[in-house]
Amino acid sequence: MANRNETPIGVDIGEYNLYTACPTALPDWRGAFAIPGDDLCRRLDVLRRQAAALLASGFDRDPIAAHVRQRRDALVADLDAAAREICEYASAYDDPVLVTEDSHYRPDLWAWLIDPDAHRGSSWLLPAAHLRLRAVAAEYEIPAATVPEAYSTQECHACGVLGDREQNTLLRCDNPACRVDAVGADFNAATVLARRYFPGRCCDYRPRDPSGTDDRPVLAANGAPSD
Repeated sequence: MANRNETPIGVDIGEYNLYTACPTALPDWRGAFAIPGDDLCRRLDVLRRQAAALLASGFDRDPIAAHVRQRRDALVADLDAAAREICEYASAYDDPVLVTEDSHYRPDLWAWLIDPDAHRGSSWLLPAAHLRLRAVAAEYEIPAATVPEAYSTQECHACGVLGDREQNTLLRCDNPACRVDAVGADFNAATVLARRYFPGRCCDYRPRDPSGTDDRPVLAANGAPSD
């Protein structure tokens, strides 16, 4: 059960920003703490090209697997370093709790390397970042919790209405009564995750357009589409 004295700090995990951390009370999205993911993504893409070339060359699989393990260990070390930065940031707050979306994926680097259609995020980077964050948080003795992920990247953190993602970096709220116009998408998602830590704050709803032109679903209080 959530303790109202705790400080939930939402951590959005992605590729553009590997980690974006924000408590619910931060008033300005420019004050959120973010760690870019560009370098890790570039290195993963290089590793994929290297693995493809080695596999096509007829080399024995064991040396290729050893090469992949070595590169994986270096990537994991950098994930751990980034996770420690997030934990240091969280440690500045009273009774912090790291809150992420409820991810059910398991990282499988080799599967991603040999599948030309696999996406790096869902196959390895994001699941690995989730697991390493929780492991490092345990070292810091910072609790970690998960909350439902439904619509967390679309819900406006201020009013709960589902907005529109623009160029994957901004969320624009189209609720005319909301104080938010456009907000950093990763900051917004992190704040939404933090809000969902407390009961009854899982997700709000988006009223249907009276004209019937809006086909986006109304959301129930638990974040699921209503009947």
